[in-house]
Amino acid sequence: MILIDYLYYQITNFYHHFEKDGTHKASGIIGACSLLSFNLIFVLIFLDHFYDMNTLPSNKYIVIIYCLPIILLMSLRYWKFTSYEEIKEKVKDFSKTTKIIADILVISYAIISFFGLLILSLYVGSLKNTF
Repeated sequence: MILIDYLYYQITNFYHHFEKDGTHKASGIIGACSLLSFNLIFVLIFLDHFYDMNTLPSNKYIVIIYCLPIILLMSLRYWKFTSYEEIKEKVKDFSKTTKIIADILVISYAIISFFGLLILSLYVGSLKNTF
């Protein structure tokens, strides 16, 4: 099992407690896709700003199109090929230390992805918008 599967499982499991209408699987896909898209946007901003590679388009909304393959592939994977129930069965076989290590990795991945993009975006935005 890869880290992305466990990330999807944990996000879906989190929303399973709040959403009783069966939409927790879609929320898990959206959460996992968001974090992967944050990583892609972080790399694009990093390459554009520090290496002058012009990876970002002039229109900021086109960056969302860059994220479409991630969204499509993740949705296809978790709706058609691998289900929440299959991942849940694999997670039941984990030992306690494996679960703790996986939880630490998922939490640190989520924090680094979100705050890394936020901090880099604020830094680059403050440099470009000098009044």
